[in-house]
Amino acid sequence: MDIRQLRMELHQLAELGKEEWETQKYLLSHLSGLHCKLFTPTPTAVVAYFDVGKKKTLCFRSDMDALPIPEQSGCSFASKNPKVSHACGHDGHMAMLLAYAIWASSHRSSLTSNIVCLFQPSEENEAGANEILKSGILEKLHVDEIYGMHLWPTLEKGKLYTYPKGMLARSAEITLDFIGKSVHAANRDQGIDALYYASSFLLEFYRFSESIKPLHLLSFGKLESGTVRNSVPETAHLEGTMRALDDDVFEQMKDFMLSLIEKYRTHLSIRFQINDVYPLVYNDPQLIEKLSDPLSLQILNHPYLQAEDFGCYTRKYPCLFLLLGCGDTPLLHTPQFDFDMDILSVGVEAYQKISSRKNS
Repeated sequence: MDIRQLRMELHQLAELGKEEWETQKYLLSHLSGLHCKLFTPTPTAVVAYFDVGKKKTLCFRSDMDALPIPEQSGCSFASKNPKVSHACGHDGHMAMLLAYAIWASSHRSSLTSNIVCLFQPSEENEAGANEILKSGILEKLHVDEIYGMHLWPTLEKGKLYTYPKGMLARSAEITLDFIGKSVHAANRDQGIDALYYASSFLLEFYRFSESIKPLHLLSFGKLESGTVRNSVPETAHLEGTMRALDDDVFEQMKDFMLSLIEKYRTHLSIRFQINDVYPLVYNDPQLIEKLSDPLSLQILNHPYLQAEDFGCYTRKYPCLFLLLGCGDTPLLHTPQFDFDMDILSVGVEAYQKISSRKNS
């Protein structure tokens, strides 16, 4: 089947993380007739294993889930779910890997390694990569290396990019609830102003972040508090993200935040959660060196502060994550995101070259 058709059909099936049931059904319907063994190591995941009797096993990974973003792309094949769309390009990632799997099935004699095609759920929330790792499927299939790819606006269309070592940031989502005491504004001195302390916490944390020189990110995007203008708010709710391209910098920010929480707990109660499950995406320099010429790799001028749960794999396996340039398109995670489907063949060809190269 034409890769464009695969992408359009997958695009219409947009589903949130851990709910990719129709997407799973679609993938299995295409993979079931191929020369591979199929596994579902987590409820909505799909793994296709091509055993060609080689010593080495390579894994190619695609994410599956979509985002809770209503689509405004104007596509004739728009998402059938009005509240969910593939605004991060995972439909393109799946189409590339599925097209590659179809190719691998009919070109087994060309493969120099056994091949695992991993369709992974829930990249956008809760880092579904960790569930794949916990399932043991990669050890069971004796995976040696893992490769991934992401569509990327602003980069030259049809070119493949990467960056040695840390390419995408370690990321954590932060949630804080400040619980004080509400009183009438006229009796302010008898209350505990949760909004005041949440705002003070935010500004103090920002000032600390600004004092750190290595590339990093601290951003609070949500603050909710109060009901009326003349009442001291009892509660304040903060949500933010913290990112760094160096684990030491990340831990420095995290330690300061924890110390800041303890400081403010002398004034009021604070409930705190941190979702620290997106590690740094680390590219193996040796893999870049081996594949630079065959893939015509472009080396990025700098890493990015975006995060990807592919980093979970890079902590345990030699890995290479590639960015496929989309050119001048709407940005990822926007309702208008779309791309020229002609570039998908570049991704498939890259997988073919990786799996056909002589091992050294």
